[in-house]
Amino acid sequence: MNCLLLNKDYTPISILPLSIVNWQHAIKLHFLDRITILESYQQHVARSANLAIHYPAVAVTNHYFNNKKRVKFSRQNMYLRDLFTCAYCNETFNYQDLTIDHVVPRALGGRTNWENAVTACKSCNHRKGDKTHMKPKVLPYRPEYWSLVSKWRSRPVRIEHPSWYQYLGIEPYEG
Repeated sequence: MNCLLLNKDYTPISILPLSIVNWQHAIKLHFLDRITILESYQQHVARSANLAIHYPAVAVTNHYFNNKKRVKFSRQNMYLRDLFTCAYCNETFNYQDLTIDHVVPRALGGRTNWENAVTACKSCNHRKGDKTHMKPKVLPYRPEYWSLVSKWRSRPVRIEHPSWYQYLGIEPYEG
């Protein structure tokens, strides 16, 4: 069970990645007076000799965090940028069926960054290998924070508590 952390202005501290902590850490932050619990999992209770407390589901920080809106390079964010589509065959795949391909291979001095990495299916990545004969259909680029957030909101998101929807600004996924 995880707890969604909101900034003092009741917006998520981070969307990419989603600002969540496990329920144990949330309870610890609550007793250190760093967060205020807004919503709880009513069916789950942590008990001690002197106390019973519901697992926190949503909490707001007592201090404002000025979060930089810069997109961190990660596998998940890159797949999201490319919408889980292979840059070479242009087909859509599941997370586990994709790889990161370096347009300029690392063996030839290519770096692992936004401008040199694309999403590729395992078949295309294997076929390309450490050569440069295959070119991606869309060149890699550093995405803007809000464009990636927009893509994130359009995809199914794992929501652990119904109250998260109102704070994340997304509709329940029906699928």
